[in-house]
Amino acid sequence: MSEGTEPSASDLADVEKLSEVSRLATLLADQVLDAQIMSRPVPNEHIRSLLEAALLLQEHGQELPSLLGQIMHGISAEQPHGPAEAQQTSAEDEATGRLAWMFRPFQGP
Repeated sequence: MSEGTEPSASDLADVEKLSEVSRLATLLADQVLDAQIMSRPVPNEHIRSLLEAALLLQEHGQELPSLLGQIMHGISAEQPHGPAEAQQTSAEDEATGRLAWMFRPFQGP
């Protein structure tokens, strides 16, 4: 979309979809943080969904919802820095590894 032009219906639909992704990611992040506080396992599907939502929002230049940003910041702080991390080549692989590291105590068998 260029400056000075009205947003198209497609642009508005994209904004609405990204807003919905943000809203749902906030709800799921709240559930994940609650599970952590209560020492309950966090399902792998929840971890993957939060990762995908964060990547999608970042890809489209959207700010992460506060709770999702908190989780992602915690992942960065807790990830060990070593040779294994240097070998990861894609951003998704790195983010998946960080999520797995952060949620390791909460994952069920």
